[in-house]
Amino acid sequence: MKHTQIIYIVCLMLCIVGIGSSMAQTKAHKQDETIFVWGGDINLKFTQYIADLTKKEKPKICYLPTASADNSDNIKYWGSICNKLKIDTLVLKVWVSSSEKNQSFEEILLHSDAIVVGGGNTLNMLGIWKAQGIDQILRKALKRGIILAGGSAGSICWFQEGVSDSRPVSLSMVKGLGILPYSNCPHYSEQARKNLYQNMIRTKKTSSGYACDELAGVLFRNRKAIEFVSQSDRQNSYFVYAKKGRIESERMKSKILLAKDALPEGSYNAFTVKKKIADLLNTNDQSSPLNAYVLEIKNLRLNKNKASESATNKILSINIETVFVYNNKLAGVVNDAYLDSFGYGIWYFYNCDGIWTSMGEDIGGETISDSEITFREKAKRIIERAKEKLNCH
Repeated sequence: MKHTQIIYIVCLMLCIVGIGSSMAQTKAHKQDETIFVWGGDINLKFTQYIADLTKKEKPKICYLPTASADNSDNIKYWGSICNKLKIDTLVLKVWVSSSEKNQSFEEILLHSDAIVVGGGNTLNMLGIWKAQGIDQILRKALKRGIILAGGSAGSICWFQEGVSDSRPVSLSMVKGLGILPYSNCPHYSEQARKNLYQNMIRTKKTSSGYACDELAGVLFRNRKAIEFVSQSDRQNSYFVYAKKGRIESERMKSKILLAKDALPEGSYNAFTVKKKIADLLNTNDQSSPLNAYVLEIKNLRLNKNKASESATNKILSINIETVFVYNNKLAGVVNDAYLDSFGYGIWYFYNCDGIWTSMGEDIGGETISDSEITFREKAKRIIERAKEKLNCH
């Protein structure tokens, strides 16, 4: 082999190695593109979820209330969420003039860890974004690894198109930014939205896509759905598509989101009761949470108030569903006393030196599962309150 040929081969090999190394470095530095959407407007738990996604102790999460015309009440509510989560309140207003801003939209958005878009009029919001160049800044933010998120209009905007009430008279499909290659329907539990969405997919007027009830959400990473979350077992996310001319709405299994200080799974016991007050009237002590509850009802609602016959019958028909007990210290008695108006009731009792003492009642939720979530999330705070009030440990 000639000397020049050897040199050529060596140079070629070095070039190939260099290209491979460059590609590896590019791949290593490429940021994941993360988008989180849900069916309703901004709320505490989903904001906490977004904060956790940033993996930062005090993330900078910027709120865009463009769809609600920078509504002041929405901005105040965002501030209350940030205060509870102990993070700075950041808001990008677009209904301002240059004399009111000392930072550009790009400076604000690209220095955030996450961006949350609120609900409102999707069509108007996207028109303003495009006029102000915010749509391009958001694309840039996504490529830099900044998390994009939102509910309702703040969900539709990331998709190819979605069901919206942005136009007068009736619901319609509104085109989004097309970052996620699917269609979208927030507020999916609303029958009119569901009907329109399913019909559009069935007739191939829009692509398959994701639909979310108010308190359910989908996490996308690099344009693929990787996790489904919810705040209740009644709230779900769906993948909606057409198959052989028929619509399919596949409910996705969701992880239930809980408050940070909620009792961990397996740390408490649940006892099914399924008995009415009328079946337990012989109870005269507070040696158990169930006994304490029945005695409380007898003293407060039957004996003290001398209820009428119809009221008495209603009280006696109250059904005790479940009792949750944590560490033999706190109990939550779930009952259907308010089922017709508010949902299941939950009455708390604290074990003070062997006597289960009332700590008051609360609304548990629309289902037993909702009530369990309520018990888990409030347990530690009620225990602290009981220690102060009852002076026992």
